[in-house]
Amino acid sequence: MARAFTRCSLADAVARLRPGMKVLLPPACGEPVALVGEICRQAARLAELTLLGGMHLGDYPWARAEHAPLRFATWHMSGHLDDARRRGRVEFVPLRYFDLTRELVRGGVWAPDCVLVHCAPPDARGYLSLGVSVGVTLPAARRAPLVIAQVNPAMPRTLGNAFLHRSQIDAWVEVDAPLTEYPPPVLGGVERAIGHHVAALVPDGATVQVGVGAIPQAVLEALVDHRELALHSLLVDSSVTLVERGVVTNALKRIHRGRMDIAEAMGTRRLFDFLHDNPRVNMESSAFVHDPETIARLDRFVAINSALAVDLSGQVTAESLGPRQVAGIGGQFDFVLGASRSRGGAAILALPSTGREGQVSRIVTHLAPGTAVTSPRFLVDWVVTEYGAASLRGKGERGRAEALLAVAHPRFQGELERALTSS
Repeated sequence: MARAFTRCSLADAVARLRPGMKVLLPPACGEPVALVGEICRQAARLAELTLLGGMHLGDYPWARAEHAPLRFATWHMSGHLDDARRRGRVEFVPLRYFDLTRELVRGGVWAPDCVLVHCAPPDARGYLSLGVSVGVTLPAARRAPLVIAQVNPAMPRTLGNAFLHRSQIDAWVEVDAPLTEYPPPVLGGVERAIGHHVAALVPDGATVQVGVGAIPQAVLEALVDHRELALHSLLVDSSVTLVERGVVTNALKRIHRGRMDIAEAMGTRRLFDFLHDNPRVNMESSAFVHDPETIARLDRFVAINSALAVDLSGQVTAESLGPRQVAGIGGQFDFVLGASRSRGGAAILALPSTGREGQVSRIVTHLAPGTAVTSPRFLVDWVVTEYGAASLRGKGERGRAEALLAVAHPRFQGELERALTSS
């Protein structure tokens, strides 16, 4: 049944929400800031309304004490949420991205009552592109009872599986405002060294997946002399440089040859302009992009992800410090699993050798009690620090530990070796 596509004010659009509803937000640069602001203004009447979301770039205004009637369920924790979590207003949901596409649709545990979308204006046939954020938002919106759109001329019109028709949207507001931006992180010597070591492991012709942050940024910058690469899942500003320099051609992919399959884009106006009406960028939902079976069909798929700590068996956490949840599972497990099934694929986990300004080793004998394992030891092929790359594939316990000791910070190598020999 076609929906009304009614033009509203912000106040009238949010007036459609009711206490106790579950409302999904697009993440990062796709956050509909104006609609979120209006939800916060109406928080007093929206008791126990639960916002659902992942990584956000602002300060999570809905989690402030003055908006205490609102709740937040998230699959990506942030320091901005610590106070609200202590007040019992935030719940962490330990789901990987591929599973989110099942649990955020009708019949799923977290099926939303409403999905907010942030779209480019409709084209002549009435189709609105979700622009920079398609991953989990698009499949949820296509099956949600209520869909409210923030329509923004500043949103790039991305192509591929990125569209809702006006007949799939109940209400919309027009807001002409810049997107929330994600500027490139500032790199130091440690990040650049890690980027160099990782890039040396990437073969020409590979399909490369990177996350966000300083180390992924350094990896992308270090790939400038490679040839015939493809990019998968995420685009940032440095991705544009690789395309412009002819490094990324996507020409050797077995599926969607010549195009990048992307679920999210995080960057600045430079990236947004690149995305607009660009046929080389194929936006897709996370049901496709994060599917390990999709990834397995891409030869030489190299998954490059960050970590908080790695133990001497090769277990990786990218999300918790002991039992304290500080980030999320994200797509890391999806990608390392897919890479294990890709012909010529590899899973690379990269991290600085130390934390807390050099006071602790991030390569540890054992993960601390309560730590969540994001990537299991049997799926990790390489661990990279500023001191080099440790190859783990196929090695026994002793060989893995020795390889990891070699890339630990020299100040902690003796301590780690003594712990290993005494165990």
